[in-house]
Amino acid sequence: MGAPPPVPPTDDGYVEARVSVGCANLLRTEDGLRLRSVEAVTLRIPPNFPFTAPSVQTRHTRFADAPHVNWGRHLCLYRSTATEWDPADGMYGFISRLLDWFEAAAAGELDRPGEPLHPPNALTDRTAGLLVIRHDAPVARPDGPWLGAAVLHQVNDIRCDVVGWLAVEDPWPHSLEQLRESTALPADARAFLAPVVVTTKHLTFEYPLTARELMESLTRDHITPRLLLGLTGFVAGHNRTLLCPDADTTASTGDGDEDTPAAPVHLLLGTPSRGIAGDGPRRTHLVAWHLPDFADQVGRLTVRTAFSGHAYLAELGDEVVRFGTDWLDRQGTRWMHVYEARPEVTVRRDHATPAAWLRGKRILILGAGALGAPIADMCTRAGAAHLTVVDNGLVHPGILARQPYTDADIGFSKARVLAGRLNRIAPRTTRVEALVGNITTRLSDLDLHTYDLVWDCTANRIVRAHLEHARRTDPTPWPHLATLMIGHHATRGIAAFSPRGVTGGAADVLRRTALAAHADATRAFDDLIDDFFPTTPPTELFQPEPGCSDATFTGSAADVTALAGQLATGILHALAEPADRHTMATLIVRMPAGPTSTQPASPRWLTWPNDTLATDEATGYEVRISPAAMSEMRAEARRGARLRGQRVETGGSLLGAVDDAAGVIFVDEATCPPPDSLLTETYFQHGLDGVSGHLAARRTATGNISRFLGMWHTHPHTAAQPSTTDRAAMTSLTLPLDDAPARALILIAGGWPPVWHQWLATGDAPDLYTHLATRTVSAASEPPPQQPPAHLGPVRWWPGGYSTRPLRPVPVPRKGSRS
Repeated sequence: MGAPPPVPPTDDGYVEARVSVGCANLLRTEDGLRLRSVEAVTLRIPPNFPFTAPSVQTRHTRFADAPHVNWGRHLCLYRSTATEWDPADGMYGFISRLLDWFEAAAAGELDRPGEPLHPPNALTDRTAGLLVIRHDAPVARPDGPWLGAAVLHQVNDIRCDVVGWLAVEDPWPHSLEQLRESTALPADARAFLAPVVVTTKHLTFEYPLTARELMESLTRDHITPRLLLGLTGFVAGHNRTLLCPDADTTASTGDGDEDTPAAPVHLLLGTPSRGIAGDGPRRTHLVAWHLPDFADQVGRLTVRTAFSGHAYLAELGDEVVRFGTDWLDRQGTRWMHVYEARPEVTVRRDHATPAAWLRGKRILILGAGALGAPIADMCTRAGAAHLTVVDNGLVHPGILARQPYTDADIGFSKARVLAGRLNRIAPRTTRVEALVGNITTRLSDLDLHTYDLVWDCTANRIVRAHLEHARRTDPTPWPHLATLMIGHHATRGIAAFSPRGVTGGAADVLRRTALAAHADATRAFDDLIDDFFPTTPPTELFQPEPGCSDATFTGSAADVTALAGQLATGILHALAEPADRHTMATLIVRMPAGPTSTQPASPRWLTWPNDTLATDEATGYEVRISPAAMSEMRAEARRGARLRGQRVETGGSLLGAVDDAAGVIFVDEATCPPPDSLLTETYFQHGLDGVSGHLAARRTATGNISRFLGMWHTHPHTAAQPSTTDRAAMTSLTLPLDDAPARALILIAGGWPPVWHQWLATGDAPDLYTHLATRTVSAASEPPPQQPPAHLGPVRWWPGGYSTRPLRPVPVPRKGSRS
């Protein structure tokens, strides 16, 4: 490469340098550009180089129509200077890029296989308007161009959206109502047609600046001025019929009907210029040419001619041809700004993210506040088909610090304000409706089974309890449920996830989260316990405003938005997993702290499998037995079968809680029989040794979440039903507890031999009987020694604990009632 001395700067501050590129030794192919041994180019170096990339152009037009050559002489070295130009490389990097361009040009690899084709350029005019293409474009036929019209929805004075296409041979709507209906436009939408020509060939890499030059390019594809004038005139005339059906267009010669409204007319030109190099047929690339008064005038001149498809387009009068030819000779092209939104050529920026799960879904959002509002915004932008936002609150000044409302919204319903704003994001794809009122009341107005996902963003215990109860009593599986909460200072967040088909809702999952946090030996969740599950309620509450104001949290818009984004993304990650991997789960996130912070790592998932379910037929309560409790009962039953024989009963205590609002009994743990228990083939009597201390220790260890709940025992090889002895004992449980509950759960695990053996062998659930009994006998301060009931007669009995021998000789067992 040779370079003469640089020339002085130009008027615009650029320095131009003429250089020569040696091409004699480049590898050439038949598909490559025909390069001379030396090619002269001019470098244009901007005044703020290297912070703006230089450009390069040839001194000839021999490379015109080659890929990545614009306006006949400008060589396009970068697809995107923002990402490919590195200022640190300086002029050396730019020259290297130029040499790479000539090397690729000689080899015919300016469009390398697998790379996207660069569509043609058109110098746009701000005053010409804006066009958004929302509908996949037509493709030219093998034997000729595609001719027809685009259905345009006029959004405002400068913007139109393409929402449909009509070929010349298609039936065209006879009224504006038909046009709107065919494209699913609102009843009040302003719509009209625009002529469209789609060529069979790629015409050029930049569109010309004059109408005459454009027509000369189109002639190469057998699109004559007469054909274009005829199509334009027909579309303009049809627009007059649609927009003013009562106008007397048959008598107009161009001087009448001056008051008839004329639609803004745009000519859309499509060429097969989009796609991937070397990868199948090309897709249509569209540009739009704004035609000021020309199209309407042509429409008035051609209105007398009957329409008969392509024949009509060739039967124009001499007056129309003269007018159009004169217009073409003096008219420049005004290319509109075109934005692509059609699926065939655009890729959503979130297509490979977890948010893609939301596309086309129906979403219910409870709460339109600090968490609900950003979650609703995320769902709308992700392309959800329908959102319902439920909230009873009003916008007041205090919330503007962190919720997406404005001063003008004060005093108005949050849900309605939010829905109005969100409906302007993607009105053609997403509909957002507001429900105002008490959430637990308004939920009864909804068919929850029509939704794919419910976001509970209320941080309200009453709402969670209502959801747990409604979900439990519904015979049909609920949609996925995600409950989001943030801590008192917006430094931590929790997302409780209850996928479709799992046993527990949000109240259940949050309870599990608290138990897991208390049980963690590393104390990694101590901050979480203090924030969300304190043993004693916090005494310092933040009251944001004087008067009767709900206690809330402190935190900025940045804090809340960051937590909402992390929690939502985590839930969407979980939803994207295969359905058979969905489990109850909690996501824990923490806001970043300073560089010297020692806070636990974040984020963190906790997961749980489904519980075993049983129902107390007397109360209707659902009994949820944790896998840990079932495993403990099964392990004790298996051990007893090995040591004491297949038919000796066993049992122990149950720890958990009763949720009367949800109608759920949680069984968290099951213990083995205490050492002073009596175990026989016909009776089980729960011992007392060490029980009180163990239960007190578990209450402390679980933060008072899990307490004495009741007792369990087995009926090996027989039905899981209470015996006469069992029924008598249900009301006289005499455990010496200082805070003995008024009710206790009785659980019997049993089953005839096939069921019983299967449980012991594989863990398949046994038959279960559960009953929440009301105690009628208070605990004795000095309980009597353990003795089998006298009516059972002499029996062989075993102690509890880990004893391996019976403590009494074996007389013949007396047949009696089982327990």
